[in-house]
Amino acid sequence: MKMKGAKAVHYESGPNMTPLVDVVMVILIFLMLAGSFGTGEHYMVSSVPIHSSGGGGVPPPPGWTPPVLVEIRVGTDGQAFLPSNPQKPVPHVDQVFKELSDILAKYKAEGKSPKEVEVVLRPADGTRWEALAPLYDAALRAKFEKVGFAMTGSK
Repeated sequence: MKMKGAKAVHYESGPNMTPLVDVVMVILIFLMLAGSFGTGEHYMVSSVPIHSSGGGGVPPPPGWTPPVLVEIRVGTDGQAFLPSNPQKPVPHVDQVFKELSDILAKYKAEGKSPKEVEVVLRPADGTRWEALAPLYDAALRAKFEKVGFAMTGSK
């Protein structure tokens, strides 16, 4: 008994694409897992803890003293208003760096650790990050360990 179908010519529509699709999917999944979609370089990290509403209702530990806050108000064009003269803007970032270095030196002379002094940048409504970045950098170059941001328009 002969089988007629075994000798018949088989026409196929092309090569089998299933292995190719499997390999492409494995590569795609690997790249998605191995790649990084967001890094810390795209934002400025605040190292200042939240004071007014973030304590969770837990009382502070015994002997805790509140940190010294150095608040810098930032205008929409990037002008900085320092605590030494809050009405007059400091026009250049290098002057902000010098004044912040002097402030930290003063607190060190009083016996305070740099961990006890916090710089808070308080931008005005509409301030762009391009205006905040040089001031943030100036505070870090002045050797402040805690530099953070306050919400715009809040006090």
